[in-house]
Amino acid sequence: MALNKLLSLTFQLLLFLLSVSSESPWIAEDTSQIQTKLLEFAKSPEVFDWMVKIRRKIHENPELGYEELETSKLIRSELELIGIKYRYPVAITGVIGYIGTGEPPFVALRADMDALPIQVYYQFT
Repeated sequence: MALNKLLSLTFQLLLFLLSVSSESPWIAEDTSQIQTKLLEFAKSPEVFDWMVKIRRKIHENPELGYEELETSKLIRSELELIGIKYRYPVAITGVIGYIGTGEPPFVALRADMDALPIQVYYQFT
């Protein structure tokens, strides 16, 4: 559940950052209109389905730290699909995505993409 919230928040922030780029048709609108449009878009079935699909793909193949080759590949693929520039590799499997000019003001987000090694014990009675 926490991952869903993190993905949702990250995606909404990315959309907001995209919305205030110099090419954006929203740039002349006031902030409340931007927020309303952003929330409407984030609640759309397409965005929800997209986020669920990505979450399921990530959970199908949990990878330990510095071994997240498939997770990193998925992230890069999704960034390419939505037109976000990125740098790879960073610290072996890391990805840094860039939106906007890189000039202030800017926002930085960080997210872990590794899984925890968990041993599951079953006790049958």
